Amino acid sequence: MATDKVIVALDVDTTEEALKLVRELREAITFFKVGSQLFTREGPEVVRKIRAEGVDVFLDLKFHDIPQTVIQAVRAVKDLGCRFLTVHASGGAEMMLAAQLEVKDGPTQLLGVTVLTSLDDDALRVIGFDHSVMGQTMHLARLATTCGLAGLVCSANEVGIVKSQLSNVPLKLVTPGIRLPDAEPDDQRRTMTPREAMEEGADFLVVGRPITKAANPLGAAQAVLRDCRLG
Repeated sequence: MATDKVIVALDVDTTEEALKLVRELREAITFFKVGSQLFTREGPEVVRKIRAEGVDVFLDLKFHDIPQTVIQAVRAVKDLGCRFLTVHASGGAEMMLAAQLEVKDGPTQLLGVTVLTSLDDDALRVIGFDHSVMGQTMHLARLATTCGLAGLVCSANEVGIVKSQLSNVPLKLVTPGIRLPDAEPDDQRRTMTPREAMEEGADFLVVGRPITKAANPLGAAQAVLRDCRLG
């Protein structure tokens, strides 16, 4: 049975590549992520075409700008009918409140991105943050919840503590950086296996290259589902 708990990241260059993956995977997966790579090349129409396949879309554009600019950006995409849309929580409360106000009466739920999975404590210090990854994630998570966002994007390493410290808030936790146990290392520094992430309390797993770059994407997707006991 197909699931929406695993979101496949369509990090490809063309609408044709994206649709090929959707059609190949939709017997197992019903939720797909469109990020900056595909959206920049193909624009809003690629989202419409993916939605026309009968699946959900997570539009991961990570808006981060002055509030009025983010308002206009959210307004430009909210009619696409995406299920999730991201803003960077580090854009601040005023920006997040403005974005949340734009989506509150529609089908799109706003997620706040906390700390990218490519960053670790040392990388945060280089940027100029005093917090550890865990500390920065919790700081931004609390800020996002006060702004009424539906959920957060954080690595599986932080899911457990976010769940425990914000247990009174019905947050959806979306976790990238998911890798199968035998995966080769890449630019993701904070990763977990599908099963580990679900056991930590993740609500949705974002999986890209382990599925989309596999010789058999459907087989790889089914392996991910088996690992997290969804298939």
